[in-house]
Amino acid sequence: MSDGDVRTERGLERLIFFTDAVVAIAITLVVLPLVDEAKDLDKRSVAEFLSDDSAALIAAAISFAVIGAFWRDHHRLFERATGYTPTLMRVNLLWLAGVVFLPVATVLYVSAGRGDRVAIAVYLGTVSAVMFLSRIEEGILVRAGLRSGPPLTHTDLWIETTPLLLIVVALVLALAVPSLGLWPVLILLLSRPVIRLAATIMDRRS
Repeated sequence: MSDGDVRTERGLERLIFFTDAVVAIAITLVVLPLVDEAKDLDKRSVAEFLSDDSAALIAAAISFAVIGAFWRDHHRLFERATGYTPTLMRVNLLWLAGVVFLPVATVLYVSAGRGDRVAIAVYLGTVSAVMFLSRIEEGILVRAGLRSGPPLTHTDLWIETTPLLLIVVALVLALAVPSLGLWPVLILLLSRPVIRLAATIMDRRS
């Protein structure tokens, strides 16, 4: 079968089920180190645990939210998929590799300390790569004619690209001011306002 051949609907379902299972494992791995820490309180109180491991708790919460957002975006994308190609399957495996690596990047960040530029670059670089691969997957579906619904407009492209642009801004900001840790990730909360503003501007021009 050539690289451009489209696989069966059952194959698409298996691809989605496999992806969901791997993401579920990855999101579980984010909190496992904290579970181990909580089991080994020794003479520490719960308040001391929360205080001592606050950085790890915050990093885990951010990673949980990020992986959840990855899955939601993937779910939205594949809800419109009517088939898949071998190329899409390979890119999806790369996407999964990034998702699975995020718990490792989280542990590296917590272990290295808040101001470690390399740890921050690894973490936010992983997030950026996963988001970029999502857009590659969408492009593959569109080019192969496997995306249902209306064709993508310029506004749609802005909507799809804005979070990726914002995470790059977060990466630059975090590397410039490493003491901020992972807090620049919260810049993604600006996605919707930026998208609305861009859509309004483009509607006025059209």
